[in-house]
Amino acid sequence: MARGPERKVTNMTIDGTEITLDISGLGIVFHSPQAAKHIAEGSDYLTSNYMTDQQVQSHIQKGSIVGFGTGSPGIYVLKFHSGYPDDTYLQKCEFKLRLGLECRGGLVCFRDLYELMDWRADCPITQTLKLDDGFYHVTLCSTRPASGVLGDNQEIQFYLHKLEEFPRLTKEGVPTLCM
Repeated sequence: MARGPERKVTNMTIDGTEITLDISGLGIVFHSPQAAKHIAEGSDYLTSNYMTDQQVQSHIQKGSIVGFGTGSPGIYVLKFHSGYPDDTYLQKCEFKLRLGLECRGGLVCFRDLYELMDWRADCPITQTLKLDDGFYHVTLCSTRPASGVLGDNQEIQFYLHKLEEFPRLTKEGVPTLCM
């Protein structure tokens, strides 16, 4: 996986932070609240603006409302780290994906993809991460849980590396972590 322009992470204390999501959908989205201000309360943003490859890619390429497929509903434990995973660890992971994020307002929300069907601007504090404003390379790493069932308390390691500019990303399809 290609890396972007390097920049040291500053004032970020995300290491060891965990967020547990019980999702009904087949994916997870994350965003700064400011990136979702345009979504009307109660609207079905998923069907109207986040369904086709092109619609999803328009968000992915800006790092605004960033979504990825999990392959299954279930319980996912997001574990946060600053920087990049080391290459040895990365090679051991069954699933990996690289995305980008623009953090504005010092906060990122993590949600079930299906929350886009009946939008509520308020995001529970237990589903938020405080993060310095800026551009990030986001590396997701995961392995099938011991049960063999995707979403069975599956851990997803979230590595966030701050960059000078938004990273170049693959421009095809809907990003999927677990296949």
